[in-house]
Amino acid sequence: MAARKIAKKRSAVGPVGNEGPKGSVRMQEIAERSGVTAMTVSRALRTPNKVSPETLDRIRKAIDELGFVPNFVAGSLSSRQSRMVAVSVPSLANSVFSDFIEEMSTTLMDKGYTTIVGCSSYDHKYEEEILSEFLGWRPAGVILTGTSHTERTKEMCRRSGVPIIETWCKTNKPLDIVIGFSNQRAAYEMTRSLIDWGYRKIGFGYVASENNDRSMERRRGWKKALTEAGYECQDSRTRGGSFAIREGAMILDKLLKEHPDTDAIVFGSDTLAVGALMEAQRRGLRVPEDIAITGFGDVEMASETVPALTTVRTPRRELGRVCAEVLLRKIAGTYDGPRVIDRGFEIVRRQSA
Repeated sequence: MAARKIAKKRSAVGPVGNEGPKGSVRMQEIAERSGVTAMTVSRALRTPNKVSPETLDRIRKAIDELGFVPNFVAGSLSSRQSRMVAVSVPSLANSVFSDFIEEMSTTLMDKGYTTIVGCSSYDHKYEEEILSEFLGWRPAGVILTGTSHTERTKEMCRRSGVPIIETWCKTNKPLDIVIGFSNQRAAYEMTRSLIDWGYRKIGFGYVASENNDRSMERRRGWKKALTEAGYECQDSRTRGGSFAIREGAMILDKLLKEHPDTDAIVFGSDTLAVGALMEAQRRGLRVPEDIAITGFGDVEMASETVPALTTVRTPRRELGRVCAEVLLRKIAGTYDGPRVIDRGFEIVRRQSA
C-alpha cells in the first residue's frame, strides 16, 4: 500500500473548519482566549502573513494552551481544495532531497501552506499510488521528482486541475512546469573536466534503477563526453549499485577487476563516490595520482573526506525555494514565466581529481 510510503508534515496553519468532533476546541474559544474575532483566527490559520506578529503570537499561544487541532477535511470540502501541497521524492535517506524538502516546506509554510511528502523509492508505480491518494485530499499543487512517470500518473496530473511542478530534471515537454537542471550536461561537463585534467581511462558508477531518469541521463553525459573526445566508453566501464556507501566500494572493485588501467571514475552520487574513495585507500591507491574519483550532489560530507571530493554541486535548496515560489504564483494565477526553468549546476574541483 502506498500509505506506508507516505510521510506527512503539517504545521499549525492550513485549511480549517470551525466545527470539530464533540468535545474538540472550537475556533471561537481560540478567539476569546486571544482577544480577537473568530475571523481573525481563521485568517491567522489560513494566511498568517496577513496578521500582525503580535496578534499571531497571541493566537498561537491560545492554540497551544487549548490544544486546538485544525479540521483539514472541513476546509477542503468547503473550498474543494486544501492548502496542502503534495510532494513526491524518490528517497528520504539522501540529504540532497531532505535539504530540498526543508527549503520548499519553509517557503510554503510562510504563505500558509502545508507540505505532505511521499517517498516513491524510485518506483513509478508507488509514485502513481501516492499521487492518487494525495489528489483525494484536493491539494493546491503537486511537485514531482523527475520527468518520467506512468501514463496513469500523467493522466491524473492532467485531470487534477492543479499546478504541477516537475523538478531535478530538465525536459522540453513538461507536464506543466519543470524546474531543474540538465543531469546529462552535468555529467558531461564533469567527464570533460577529467579529460582536460589528463585522465583518459574513465569509468562510470551510478545508482542502478530502471526508473531513475536522473541516473540514466548522467550516464548518457559520461558517454557523450568520451565519444566526442575520441576515447573508449564501453559499457564494461560502467557499473551500477544501490544507494549505499558500500556499493561505491563494490563498483570500484568491479571496474578495476575488469579494467585495471582505469585512471578515473565519475560517480552519479556522492554517496557512491565516498565508498569508492574509502576502498581506494584500503587498497593503498593514491587519490588522485593512481585514480581520480568524482561525485555528484556536493552533500556535506563531500568537502570533509580526505582527500576532499571533487563533485557536481546541485542547487538543491534553491530548487526547493524556486519550486515553492513558482507554485504559489501558479496557485494565485499570477505566474507568466517560462515552462522550463534551468537553475544550472557547478563543477567543484577539490583534491580527489
